[in-house]
Amino acid sequence: MRSYGLILPGGGAKGAYQIGAWSALREMRIKFSAIAGVSIGSINGALIASNRYEQALEMWNTVRIEHGVNITEELKEPDNLFSVKNYAALFKEIMRNGGIDASPTKDFLSQYIDEAAVRKSKIPLGLITYQLSTMNPLELFTQDIPEGELIDYILASSKVPGVSKIGPEGEMFIDGGVYDNIPFSVLKKRGINNLIIIDISVMKGWKHQTDAYSCSQIVNIRPYNSDELGAAFDFSPEMATKRMTMGYLDAKKAFGKLQGNIYHFLPRTFSALLKKYGPETLYQLEQLAFNMGLERIKIYKADEFINAVFELYQQKEAEREEKEGNEENKGFLGTIVKKWTDIVNTKSDFPLADELLEAMKK
Repeated sequence: MRSYGLILPGGGAKGAYQIGAWSALREMRIKFSAIAGVSIGSINGALIASNRYEQALEMWNTVRIEHGVNITEELKEPDNLFSVKNYAALFKEIMRNGGIDASPTKDFLSQYIDEAAVRKSKIPLGLITYQLSTMNPLELFTQDIPEGELIDYILASSKVPGVSKIGPEGEMFIDGGVYDNIPFSVLKKRGINNLIIIDISVMKGWKHQTDAYSCSQIVNIRPYNSDELGAAFDFSPEMATKRMTMGYLDAKKAFGKLQGNIYHFLPRTFSALLKKYGPETLYQLEQLAFNMGLERIKIYKADEFINAVFELYQQKEAEREEKEGNEENKGFLGTIVKKWTDIVNTKSDFPLADELLEAMKK
């Protein structure tokens, strides 16, 4: 069976998505020849390399802000560290201590990452961090890291600006994602061309090179819309569950076990929908469903999906008519608004989907 190099970008709390994807890859018995991670990807990479699946699930289901930082000020949004509502408290913390004390992170990670198991693993683990004292990136594999300091260097790869008291003693590092948040080159240098990228990144890093992708076989696992992953420092249990489910479904889709343009269907279900409605109509239905806010993080049966889209379509139409009626009652301005709305509504972005859904009313 073909093995893959696994690329794990950084993205803070969005990293739960990578563990959900790993769950699906385990089910499909996908093997890894090596792993390269940056920031949260290096943490997940250590767990994956040592095959500590249950520990990874426990970590992501239990992690909270207080496991990573010491904050004396009260946070208005305790599950989302860098929320705008917390800025005043964080500013006071940085001014008082020269940074946000992230020393609890090492103790927390030590409960889940077994350095000895990572070193014994047959799957090499690489990571990137950026060394401020030399202004150079460090691309390190486990064997390059001194014994007993693996978690320190993982934290060096994860050190976002503003936090302090983590990383190897006496050295200044910053999150490797600043340099390259999709550490593709780390495995390319080892001649690994079959790659899986579980991509939760927004920024790519100033040295990231996408042109090198052309000479590799790459399976991209990523969300349809990155906004669904939420904020990078939102560690709420609800978001962790959502992200892991998204990662699981998207990994299955990336390997053809699920299908769909935006939503998720079993292959036989998707084939039946294509046969009944045609590719263009079905594509428009999925786009319309997404625009209307239909739940995406689940596997739909054929009738379930069509009926859900139809019901939501009727609901939105009723809301629009009610709004127009309210505007009409406002007199002259309401008349102008209604006329403009009528003009806009004649130019649908989804004409085939609209035609089908209108026909379903009859």
